[in-house]
Amino acid sequence: MSYEFNRNIQDYQFTVTRALPTADGTVTSSDLNFGTNTVFPENVELEISLPALTATHLPSADTLTITVQGGASATPSTSLNLVKVITGTGSTIAAQVWRVKLPPDCPQYVNVKFVAAGGTGDISGVSATITARF
Repeated sequence: MSYEFNRNIQDYQFTVTRALPTADGTVTSSDLNFGTNTVFPENVELEISLPALTATHLPSADTLTITVQGGASATPSTSLNLVKVITGTGSTIAAQVWRVKLPPDCPQYVNVKFVAAGGTGDISGVSATITARF
């Protein structure tokens, strides 16, 4: 059986922080530029870290949708089909780390879009951290 370890090597050039959106808002992180030769010899992971979200941040039934986007030019808006939805429960949601593997033919530019929906929460007081791990 093969052993696949978690990627723990990170380059701080590939780390960005982004404040989360206000009620029914959308924000997008800065781009990670992987250069023009983006055929990775092995899978590269993108780690998205979110702090704990209180019922004030994400009230019951409100949602936060996280989408990894990529493209050949800066500020891409094409989904890489890596999507996670967090739904408010009316109580605090523990801090989370979401790791996804970028495709071997990953585009040059990658960013993460955060969309808040539901109308009552305001998550803008906290930030997510996005890190590429090689």
